[in-house]
Amino acid sequence: MKKIGKHIINKLDLQDIVDVLSDKLSGSELSTVLLDVFDKRIKRENPASLLNKYEANILVKPIDIDVVKIKEYELYCYKALADGGFEPMELSPVAQIGTSSVVATVDQKKVLTALRNTEVQADPTNAIALHYASLKKKGELKNRTYNYCNISRVIRTQAFLNPIFTPHFSVLCLISCGRDTGSFNFEKEELLKQMLSSYAICREVFGLQDAYFEIIPCKGYDKKSSLIVDATSYIRENNKQIFQVSIVEPDCENNYYKGYRIKLKIVLDGSVYEIGDGGLLDWTQQLLANKKERMLTMGLGFQTAYRLSEKYGKR
Repeated sequence: MKKIGKHIINKLDLQDIVDVLSDKLSGSELSTVLLDVFDKRIKRENPASLLNKYEANILVKPIDIDVVKIKEYELYCYKALADGGFEPMELSPVAQIGTSSVVATVDQKKVLTALRNTEVQADPTNAIALHYASLKKKGELKNRTYNYCNISRVIRTQAFLNPIFTPHFSVLCLISCGRDTGSFNFEKEELLKQMLSSYAICREVFGLQDAYFEIIPCKGYDKKSSLIVDATSYIRENNKQIFQVSIVEPDCENNYYKGYRIKLKIVLDGSVYEIGDGGLLDWTQQLLANKKERMLTMGLGFQTAYRLSEKYGKR
């Protein structure tokens, strides 16, 4: 992508244009210029060209899915999660520009950047972290842990090698934000809460019965680290053997999660499907400049779970 951009700039002899647009203009000034640019470009279009461009654009196509059924699943999930202590949130279809890349490790080029200082929603987790941090900064939250949930259709612009992956898809997110209270209490208690809720969603909503969790130590931690040992012991002691959890080999290359990563997997007809991914993040620490802040997330492939449920589920 960078090479293509440089080629275009060199071809048109516009070496300074990127610096001018990125460094010399304020956000509102840049939006005004780009609005004028796109207004002029759109005025050159006609119905025939619009249709041709629609047909060539994979980002804008609807997907083949039973809308009524998947919306019913969404409602079941929201009700179950609300009963489990997670506050459902309805997010804007756009987020503040930089939401996906400033505190996380996502390349902005994989996000559909829009005008007026926004980007199309790419990950509800990031948007909710920003919402929580804003409320916390303004003193509108009490000193306790807040649990949120959201189901959104998000869009990613990177190329997918797997033909079953679509540019836009539904994802279910669980987000827990709060303060460190010592003895890894947040890291243990919120992990158990998210595991219980996501496990219940798999079994009771989607009918995917054979599910289990893996805890993956991240950079700086291993199977013997106190955080990993304490969290795993707590889960095993308090889930009443509802589900299985195991510690797997550390992922020392991962820079996204901090401490541990979680994976939720299901077994169907002898095949294993990874359906959930999450872990500890330092995003609220960065946003609030406070090392005492804690954040845990779990993202479940809602659309994938729905398709597997329709094929294999026993609800």
